Amino acid sequence: MKTKDITFTAIMLSILIVCSQISIPIGPVPITSQTLAILLIGYFLSPKKSALATTLYLIMGLAGLPIFSAFSGGSQSILMPSFGFILGFIPASYVHSKYLEKYSNLEIKHLVISGILSFSITYIIGLTYMAAILNLYLNSGLTLTGILMAGFIPFIPGDILKLIVGILLAKQVLPIIRYKFSLTE
Repeated sequence: MKTKDITFTAIMLSILIVCSQISIPIGPVPITSQTLAILLIGYFLSPKKSALATTLYLIMGLAGLPIFSAFSGGSQSILMPSFGFILGFIPASYVHSKYLEKYSNLEIKHLVISGILSFSITYIIGLTYMAAILNLYLNSGLTLTGILMAGFIPFIPGDILKLIVGILLAKQVLPIIRYKFSLTE
């Protein structure tokens, strides 16, 4: 990997770390800007670099650096109901970027589809993990409706807004990145 690729991947990782600290606690899963950062990572990095940035985020947080939401981190994070969403960031960013790899143009429909793919993967993994932690570990007895109300429904309006912001940024910034940096695989 070239120095510019390492640098740009590190910049995107830094954006994810900063966006993790922009949070509003509301139940077992806080509202954060992490999913916006995941969208940007998928828009701006190759699939391998997207997975690398999000994997490094996971490893650094589990190693104890306070980079998860609310400046949390450490191995105890595995028991947080929201930890599954962090796990979901890795395949979400990879698939999101992989989908866009097929299209050199920046048509809105492709940016929307890839963003929805990213959100879907994050939610499938995150909600499954959350249900397991809340029901199997904490014995909360939440139903599917309860899980969706705790970890999905309240986030839909914000996710729509993040998708719009992510697309606007991608449309403006991605052509510059491609021209100036000509990032490699």
